[in-house]
Amino acid sequence: MKTGCRKNGDIGLSDSFECRSRRMVVSLDKCLSDFVDADVYQRRRRACFRCPEGRRNREAFAGKFIGE
Repeated sequence: MKTGCRKNGDIGLSDSFECRSRRMVVSLDKCLSDFVDADVYQRRRRACFRCPEGRRNREAFAGKFIGE
């Protein structure tokens, strides 16, 4: 399922979106993994760390757990 930035609670780890930075369809699970790897290993210049599209999708995913 392709998605742009979706409303809180509508996105899951298995959902995918078209990542403009990587020019490919990426699952949210892969996006989260690449973001965490870039942060942990001090590779903050990587596209995955600075990607605004991935950030919006990660925030939407995180938002579904805040209300619980």
